[in-house]
Amino acid sequence: KPNIARIAAQTGSKHLHYGQHAKEPRQPIKIWKIVRGDEVAVISGKEKGKRGKVVKVYRSELRVLVQGVNIVKKHLKPQSEGAQGTIKTMEAPIHVSNVSLIDPIQKVPTRVKFGFLEDGTKVRIAKKSGAIIPKPPESQRRMYPRPDGGDKDTPPDVAIKKTVSERDELMHEAMKKLTILGPKCDFLREIAQIDQEQKAAWLQEKQRRMAERAQKMKQ
Repeated sequence: KPNIARIAAQTGSKHLHYGQHAKEPRQPIKIWKIVRGDEVAVISGKEKGKRGKVVKVYRSELRVLVQGVNIVKKHLKPQSEGAQGTIKTMEAPIHVSNVSLIDPIQKVPTRVKFGFLEDGTKVRIAKKSGAIIPKPPESQRRMYPRPDGGDKDTPPDVAIKKTVSERDELMHEAMKKLTILGPKCDFLREIAQIDQEQKAAWLQEKQRRMAERAQKMKQ
């Protein structure tokens, strides 16, 4: 019987009760074989047999958006007073398990495995024909470009500039002599030496007791 409280906490559902059907949370895919720009074929579901290009990958939801597949109609509310609502036709994401990559030679859906070239490059290999499936150029480009630092970045000449005054340096050296190289260091050495002597005395006492116990057992 599934743990309702644990599943509700992991899935974020607030309306799970005993007796209600509860599903285990989706496990994320560690290594994705389908990337943005791939040509895929739908292998199951009502859209089975259709082919298209992957427009977007939703990794957290285990879904992909395929061009021309799973067309739905979305009703949009009017943006201003007096305007009418519109109906927009668009693609909806489908589960990644419903699509498969296409073999570049046989042009049929195929399973994929990973391999390595002589220079160590990791590539995708079609199990049908053994051909390499190269990654499309769309997957190499970032969908959302990284923002430039602009004026907020610190220039190199300012970053390496010395900002500590001579007075602070002298004070730092004096504190080092008082703590690490001075009386505190000697005090710590004395404590460590006392600890070693106490440990040695404890071991000797333990060995003596064990020897007495052995003699008693022999008698």
